[in-house]
Amino acid sequence: MKAFYPVLVAMGLSSGAAVAQTAPASAPAIPEAAFQNEVWINVGGFSRHFKRHSGYNESNLGLGVEWRTSPELSYMAGAYDNSVRKTTFYAAVNWQPWTVGPFKVGGTVGVMNGYPSYARGGAFFAAVPMASWEGRRYGINFGIIPSMGKVDGAVIVQFKLRVV
Repeated sequence: MKAFYPVLVAMGLSSGAAVAQTAPASAPAIPEAAFQNEVWINVGGFSRHFKRHSGYNESNLGLGVEWRTSPELSYMAGAYDNSVRKTTFYAAVNWQPWTVGPFKVGGTVGVMNGYPSYARGGAFFAAVPMASWEGRRYGINFGIIPSMGKVDGAVIVQFKLRVV
């Protein structure tokens, strides 16, 4: 009987290792069907321009709404005080198919206005790389506006509050 006990323990340990090898390596993903639409209120944010001595307004307060229809896709619209002290209205689609740590990463494409040196202040198409961190009630959107042509680039931060 004493010889039987170590054999039984060895069999139990080896069967546990076999079960561990067949278990999934990570927890299964939440099915997209379980996702519920989210509504966020955007309150504007801040920008940090690459040309530091150009006198830009870097406190870009505003009001907008973001409607997330899936973990990867949201629609955004609103207005904010832009870097040249004019009001900008925008409407955009934010597609973020990748996850890097706690961040969703992708890009935003849409239409905006309010920059006198670009399209004479009228509407123009814009595309911005975008990353988002979203907690249960609060979130932050991060973007990079590249410098090109008449556009002086900046890093942007937008704050948001989840309401639904």
